[in-house]
Parts: sequence; C-alpha cells; structure tokens
Amino acid sequence: MRTLPSKRMSLLTEREAQLVLSSAPRNLAELSPRELRGRIQRTRRLMEKYQDAAQRQRREALRKTAPSRSRRAEGNRNTLQKAQYFALTLERFEKRLALLERKEQVRTRAASRPASRRTTRVATGGRKPARRPRAAGRTAKAPGQRKSRQKQGGALKQERFPSLKRQVAASTRGRRTQGRRDARR
Repeated sequence: MRTLPSKRMSLLTEREAQLVLSSAPRNLAELSPRELRGRIQRTRRLMEKYQDAAQRQRREALRKTAPSRSRRAEGNRNTLQKAQYFALTLERFEKRLALLERKEQVRTRAASRPASRRTTRVATGGRKPARRPRAAGRTAKAPGQRKSRQKQGGALKQERFPSLKRQVAASTRGRRTQGRRDARR
C-alpha cells in the first residue's frame, strides 16, 4: 500500500490519504468485513466533518454568519474537494462490504440446505429437475378430504418457518397479556 499521498490528494493529511488509498480495488481485496466496517465508520465521520466545515465556510463567505476565526473564510473549494474524496471512498467501501456480505449469505444458505437436495442439483447440471405433470385421477379429490389435511389460519406456513413461529408466538403473547389487563379494569 502506498503511504505518500499523490499530488492531487495533497490536501489530505497522511492518515486521511492512507484511508483514501486503501479504498483502491487492489487494497480492498485484502480487507476483512470487520476492517471494512471500521473504515466505513472513519470515512463517514470524516466526510460529515468536511461537509459541515464547507457549509460553515460558505455561510461565512456569504457573510451570513460571523467568522469562527480571526479571518473570514473566502471560499470552500478545498474543503468540498476533501468531502468529495471521502464520499467516493465511502461508496467503494460500502460496495465491497455489500459484496462480501452477499457472498457470506450464499455460503450459509448453501451450507444449511439438506444434502439430498444439493446432490440432485449437481447431478442435473445445476438445474432444477423437470416438473412431472400430475395424473388426472390424482388431482381430483373430494372437498372433505382436503379440509382434514389442511390446518386453519396459516398454521402450515407457521410450521415451515421458525422465524414466523417465534413472531406469531410473541404477538399472541402480547394479545393475551393485553386481554388480561383489559379484564382487570
């Protein structure tokens, strides 16, 4: 990683220049998600700092506020340039972090799938097996049979998704406690 800032980044301090240079594609590949999150935080803080300073300097230059220093600010071009550097850097860091998080989600999803399902996909070249049409005799069922198999109120869906089970249990618990409170009044 280069440590000396380039000529066009001479506005930045050494540490700021290192932060901006670490967002280069070849340097991004070496960063872990944890390091990226830390750099995103630092970059966002610096970007906001320079945006606020540029806004303050602009107001001073337009004589809308009293100068914060002994001399009135004459312009804010350099400060805006710094804020722009950090905005671009932040964008690069966030894109890389999003990419790493997507890869991690795909990896965890693939690991959580049942083994039998993965082997059938591999055997068919990554495609889903062709759906077989149902026989006419099997699709026509009496309405009474269908009712007995299905559960009421979306319970089948709740059985499939553990997160929904927890959510439904929590909302039901809230309704029960609210009912008890109302009964006491």
